[in-house]
Amino acid sequence: MNLDTINNKLASSKTFLVACFALFSALVVLVGLIFYAYQRDTIITGAKNNLSIMSDLKAHQISHWRQERISRAHLMTANLYLLNLIQQYNQQQNADLREKIIQAIEPGIGGDGDHSIFLINENNQLLLHIGAAHRCAERDYAAMIAQAQQAHEPLFGPIYSPSTNAEDSNEPSINRRHLHMDLVTPIYRNNDPEQQPLGAIISVIDPDKFLLPLMQLWPTKATSAESVLVRKMGDKITRLTPLRFISGGTMTAITPPSELETPGDYVTLGKVGLLAGYDYRSERIFAAITKIAKSNWFMISKIDRAEVLRPLAQLGALIAVTIVLIIGGVGMIMWLWWRRQQAISRALHYEQELQNRTIITRFDNLTKNSNDLIVLCNEDGVIIDANKQAIAAYGQPIEELRQKKLRAMCDMGDTECSLMWRQLEQHNETNFASMQFRQDGSTFPVEITASWIKVGERRLLQAIIRDVTERTEAAELLRHQAQHDPLTGLPNRTLITDRLQQAIFKGKRQHSQTALLFLDLDRFKNINDTLGHSAGDKVITTIAQRIHNSLRETDTVARFGGDEFMILVENINNIADIATLALKFIDVIRQPIDLGEQEVYITTSIGISIAPNDSDNTDQLIRFVETAMYRAKDMGRNNYQFYTSNMNAHTSERLALETSLRKALANNEFVVYYQPQIELSSGKIVGSEALVRWQHPQRGLVPPDDFIPIAEETGLITEIGMWILEQACRQNSQWQAAGFPELSIAVNLSARQFLDRNLQRDVWDILQRTNFPAKYLELEITESLSMFDVNSSIAIMDAFTAKGISIAIDDFGTGYSSLSHLHLFPINKLKIDRSFINQLSSDSNDLLVPTIIALAQQLKLKVIAEGVETEQQLNILRKLNCHLIQGYYFSKPLPAHDFTELLQNSIKLTCK
Repeated sequence: MNLDTINNKLASSKTFLVACFALFSALVVLVGLIFYAYQRDTIITGAKNNLSIMSDLKAHQISHWRQERISRAHLMTANLYLLNLIQQYNQQQNADLREKIIQAIEPGIGGDGDHSIFLINENNQLLLHIGAAHRCAERDYAAMIAQAQQAHEPLFGPIYSPSTNAEDSNEPSINRRHLHMDLVTPIYRNNDPEQQPLGAIISVIDPDKFLLPLMQLWPTKATSAESVLVRKMGDKITRLTPLRFISGGTMTAITPPSELETPGDYVTLGKVGLLAGYDYRSERIFAAITKIAKSNWFMISKIDRAEVLRPLAQLGALIAVTIVLIIGGVGMIMWLWWRRQQAISRALHYEQELQNRTIITRFDNLTKNSNDLIVLCNEDGVIIDANKQAIAAYGQPIEELRQKKLRAMCDMGDTECSLMWRQLEQHNETNFASMQFRQDGSTFPVEITASWIKVGERRLLQAIIRDVTERTEAAELLRHQAQHDPLTGLPNRTLITDRLQQAIFKGKRQHSQTALLFLDLDRFKNINDTLGHSAGDKVITTIAQRIHNSLRETDTVARFGGDEFMILVENINNIADIATLALKFIDVIRQPIDLGEQEVYITTSIGISIAPNDSDNTDQLIRFVETAMYRAKDMGRNNYQFYTSNMNAHTSERLALETSLRKALANNEFVVYYQPQIELSSGKIVGSEALVRWQHPQRGLVPPDDFIPIAEETGLITEIGMWILEQACRQNSQWQAAGFPELSIAVNLSARQFLDRNLQRDVWDILQRTNFPAKYLELEITESLSMFDVNSSIAIMDAFTAKGISIAIDDFGTGYSSLSHLHLFPINKLKIDRSFINQLSSDSNDLLVPTIIALAQQLKLKVIAEGVETEQQLNILRKLNCHLIQGYYFSKPLPAHDFTELLQNSIKLTCK
């Protein structure tokens, strides 16, 4: 940094310092003013609260005193005996009646505040005076009595001082020894205000006993505090107690400033509360006005505003002196600090110039052979020097680098930079990753180790920067592998689950629907078991490519499991489009797959769920789509099913059935039924087909269609099939021993059994254990199964026929058999599916059954028709020269003992 730069910085810092001083001064003054205002408000609030408390307390005490006086007056006027005496005395004033009235009234005169009591008749004339001497003629009782009679209640008069003679009756001064207050109570005949008044009882009260001491009481020493009791009658306000600063006479009406009110204004309006206003002396005051309960009296307690705020004058002076001292002291300190910084900065400049030359020389010697990028910075992060590797990586000469800060070379935000500097300050070292900018604007990933080093008295920042481009690319490759299937390259379960969650959130924002399709290849395990896993991998990759080619670029297909694919379709407009897409998948998947030497056919079952209709939870949506897929399996495979709410119940029932199925064999719950096979030419029972039934302990007899698919999917079908085979062979041995030597037995082989490598060994073992001749055993395999792997199927069939076992093709006409392959199979019999027999009728033009029978005859194969239920079907089959038949027309499947009876009772059946 050159000297001119230092001078410019010092000038800028001086300007900044002056601005800070001005701001600080303004802040100190503002704080002082706020503190002063706060203290003023606190004092005013405290004074108002005290006034309010004092006024409320005095009002409460006066209310109690007033009610007590009124209650005593009511008791006196309610005395019917006294009222009767007064009425008699008003008519004839004799000494005896006077004495009785005095005796009735005199107990009310005593030391609790009454001077005396006057009895006034209805003509406002004095009838009787009881108690201390008093010149009642000085008071205008007529007006007070009229007001009390009009209000029908006792009336208090103001405090007054009776004079000693007529000449001094207008004396303005008040003699405190003779202060009085009248309580006028009207009296009526029979104490009924509706009757003619008898006059009034006037109690002359001594206010010095209670009222005046209470009004003069003040809890603190206050020269201007005052309490006044007033009464409001209509628009007229009467002072009941004297004023502190005016002795007698009438006050002069005043007009306060427009923004202020007087206590009299409040009382005139009947208002109560706290008041900042004007009083009768034209002084600004704080006052509290409180209404005396159950009366038209008001208590006014006030104090001068000047007295309340008097302590603020000293406080204000103290605050002003403090502010001046603080501002002056801080200004002096800041000026001295700036002068010192000026001297230090210039001294450091020359010292740093010398150190920089030494540091650069040492830095070049230490870093010239390093493979990492090394940059040296000052404490502000400005680059001082960089090694050759850094210069080459950034593509900038050293002169340009020295004009920049290290953070300018990093793709980092302000928050990250702040965090890095905090870590450096706390630990003297930090490690972080970022992207670095080259001269051309391109970036490359690095890891930076930054640490403070000391060179002499200076602290410098050394940054060792390692290019991690190769490592980043390797990590990206690992991340891709973690989220994609290695065989197909499609997203895997983890990635599509994440994309599904994002699609659901996006759909919520855009109010759109998302479809999830779950594809499971039907009987894919058979391919792996017969053709090997390499063939299975070829099928998987082919299917994956077909699905991918059928989708939009915005859709996602993932390999969810071994032979399972999940497809995510966003922003769908119509649910029908998803059904069309599912049909498209079914069509492209069932196209033949060329494996080189042979072709294989495969189908798929598809489950579909829609978000958010079905759910907006990722895990739940996946469970739903799997449930729908299993439903498609249950519906015969090679179809699609949309998820519905009742599928959960079906799935639960299926799970319960599967659990029971696993226990059924051990619990001996399976039963073999036998359906007879009839030779049309002779009408004899020549064999039977073994059919399994499940006798469930709770459900009863479970049909094969309900549990055989589950047994096939779970693999239990192999164990169950071997059990059926052994039971059928053992039973047929017993029938042959009982006199039916030519009876054969037909047993179905499932796909899992047929492809089981141990099938031949297990069949030989069963034949030996049951002592059953192999020539009477017939194994039935489906047409589709025989065509799955032609070469393997032929080898298996040859092995069985070599032992004398017959092979029959079951459900012929429903699969994908080819005539070019059919003649190669070592089979003995074709079994026409019941769906074709059901269509036979005399007027039917269906040529399928005649064609199958003709084909079998050409191949020298026997034909058996299953599902014969009517005589018409029987006659047609006889004309077509069908060899064997079975069906409900002759007999339904029977348990072993019933079938034995059938054999015994019907050695020969007549087919009419």
